[in-house]
Order: sequence, then structure tokens, then C-alpha cells
Amino acid sequence: MATEMRKTGIDVVGDMPWGTHICLFYETKEDLLDTLISYFKTGLESEEFCLWVVAEPLTIEEATGALKDAVPDLDRYLADSSIEIVSAGNWYFQGGTFDLRGVRGGWHEKLARASARGYAGVRVTGDTSWLEKKYWKGFCEYEESLNEAVANQHLAVLCTYPLLPCGALEILDVVRTHQFALARRHGSWDVIETAGLKQAKAEIKRLNEELEQRVVERTSQLMLASEALRMTTMGELVASIAHEVNQPLMAIVTNADTCLSWLASDTPQLDEAQKAAERIVRDGHRAGDIIKTIRALARKSRPEMTQLDMNDVIAEVLALTRGELRRHDVSLETELCGDLEAVMADRIQMQQVILNLVMNGIEAMSASTDRPRMLRVCSRIEGPGSVLIAVTDAGTGLDPTKVDRIFDAFFTTKPEGMGMGLSICRSIIEAHGGRLWASPNLPYGSVFQFTMPVMTKKDLT
Repeated sequence: MATEMRKTGIDVVGDMPWGTHICLFYETKEDLLDTLISYFKTGLESEEFCLWVVAEPLTIEEATGALKDAVPDLDRYLADSSIEIVSAGNWYFQGGTFDLRGVRGGWHEKLARASARGYAGVRVTGDTSWLEKKYWKGFCEYEESLNEAVANQHLAVLCTYPLLPCGALEILDVVRTHQFALARRHGSWDVIETAGLKQAKAEIKRLNEELEQRVVERTSQLMLASEALRMTTMGELVASIAHEVNQPLMAIVTNADTCLSWLASDTPQLDEAQKAAERIVRDGHRAGDIIKTIRALARKSRPEMTQLDMNDVIAEVLALTRGELRRHDVSLETELCGDLEAVMADRIQMQQVILNLVMNGIEAMSASTDRPRMLRVCSRIEGPGSVLIAVTDAGTGLDPTKVDRIFDAFFTTKPEGMGMGLSICRSIIEAHGGRLWASPNLPYGSVFQFTMPVMTKKDLT
């Protein structure tokens, strides 16, 4: 069934999908008009073709006048045939006989013409106050067949039944042959649950529970994947991190010795001692920042979605990898877009992805001796609504016969690799609504790129 939702104009119903077939029991003419006026007003405003089949004691003139009070420009809709108000006699008794197959065909003929003219669909109501006992069985069969006839069609059908002539058996027949039923009595509403409605509610509940379970499972998988990637990249970075922390610590010790020397001299050089102390404070903050970033990467926590500037995330990762770049004699080039839009993402997971790609790029160039080792990290706006991050190396490049498999779990080209890093990176990016892929970097090397949608907190709620 088509799942596009349409406003009904009936408060107790709310929105409904195309292919809906419902019924209304009404007690007074006022109850009928109040409901149908709102129903058709909403249909006209929603650019739907409307067909109102009127039966006594309501007349075409009364229906038209009541609708005109609610829709001041009704004459325009009537002139361009956006709505037709016809009598039940002319609709149900075409050719002088009661032909339900012909009536059903009439709905689809109206739908075909409306679609050709660009209408969103067809909204219909037909009253049954004309219905006699001799027609009842055949009409019930017709109503039952309508459920299948309107399914997967841009049709919405509201059948109206006067409550007074309907006995208990007739009410049961009507409820049975519609997706759900309403009763309007002197302005008050009752919703009658049909078997179909109960089944639909049960199915919706089942689907919601299934969706919730999938979300739980997906979140758990993502957390496990993130943890595995964190352990892999942190293991590779231990030596580099130790070097990064050791640098400011050694500078602190050196400046402290210098400061003490200036203060211990026969003529204390307070200005020089103060400068040395300031360098101690600066390097202490630097060491603290490095440790703070390492602790964030190493901690195990649930994803926390916040607005991020990906340039800041790149800078944080590159600060951690300076030692690795120097150790492998790799030059770094960055080209970061100055007006990059923020994305909604988990900072730690984004750091893990970029860190993994950077470390892979450095490792890919570790064996090359005949050309410059250049790692290039770029960010830019990629079309409307997304940003792109690219990590390019000048390493051994991608094997064309294996490029389609590098994101598969447990597939690796490294002698001691686990084959999980790129697979986990792709899982993280896709969980954030993005895309990660790889391609050759001519004349040599490879480029790994991923996109992230520009999002706001409002988009996630």
C-alpha cells in the first residue's frame, strides 16, 4: 500500500495513507455536513480531486451551499472541475440499474483522469441513505471488494451511513467491511475498532518493537566496532604518543633547570626566570592537552552526538600523529575549507576514523624510498548539505583486484593486520549517515574519502 500520509480534516482521524477505506455512522444531517465539509475542504487545499455523492435527505444545493460557506473560492474549484457533487441516483444507478461493478470502475476512471490532470489523488465520499434491504447483501460485497480495489491506489474513500435505519446486524456488516469505523452523534465522536484496525495496530506495534530491537543491536554493534578500532589504533600509536608527551615534559624539565639557574645566580635574572617559568606553563598546558585527547580516545562510552567542526577534529588527530610523521619521514600537507559547515556526530568516533586513515596512509608509505612521502588531508563542502574529508598518500597504492574487498571485515593486506580497521571505519561513517570509499591516487598512492551530512539537532529529533 502507498504510505504517503494525507490530512483527513477529521480531528478524530488525523492523517491517513492513500488506500484508506473507512465509514462514518451519522445521526443528524448536521453531523454529516460538519464532517464532510471539513473532509472536502482539506482535500481541495491538498490539491486532490474530490467527488461527493449526495443522497436524500441532503440535496446537492445544500451540500454546495454549506461547502461554499467554508470554502469562499468554491466557484473556482467547481469551474475547473476540482470537485464534483453528484446525486446518489446518478452515481449508483447509471443506466437505471444498480451496477456495483460499474460504480467501482467509476472510481478508477475518476482516478485516471485526475492523475492525468496532475492531482495528488482522489478523495471520495458516498452516502447510503438510499440503500434498500434488497440491495444490502450486494452492497456489502461491494464494500468488501473496495478494500482491495483502493489498495495501492491514490484513493481515499469515506462511506457514510445514517445510523437510524441501521440495526445491529447492519452495523456489524458495515464495520466488518471497512478498515475502521466512526460514529458521529450530535457532535460527539466514537471510534469503532474493526478487526482490520486491531490487526493494523498490532502490526504497527510489532514493527515498532522490531525497529527498537534493531536500533539496540545496531548501537551495540557500533559500540563494539568503535571499541575494536580504538584498541587497534591506540596500540599502533603507543610509541608515538609516548614521544609526543615526552617532548613537553622534557621542555618543562629544561626550563625549570634554567629558571632555577637564573634565580640562583649572584645577581638573579628575574626577567629571564619569568620567561622560563612562562615556558613551563605553556609546555605544561601542551602536555595536558595531549593527555586529555588521549584519554578521550581511550575511554569507553556511548556515542554522544554533538555539532562538530571537522577541521577541529582533523587538527586534534594530526597533533597526535606528529611523532609518527617524523619517525617515518612523512611530510604533511593540509587544505582545510575555511567555511566548512558543522556536522552532527560523535567526536571520539570521528577522531578514530581520521586517525585510522592517517595511520594507514603513513604505513602505506613506510616502504617507499624512491619518491617523496607526502600525506595530504583535505576538507571541503561537497554539494548541498554535506562535507567531504580526504586523506591522500603516495604509498604503494591499491591493488585493482582487491580494492572492492578492502572494507570487508577480516580482509587485510598487512602481514600482521586484523582486517577490521577499514570495515569499522565504514560502519561508523554509515551509522552517521555518510559514505566512505577508496580510489587510486595517480600516479601512485591512494585516497580515502568520506562524506558526512550537514545536520542539526532538530534533524535528529
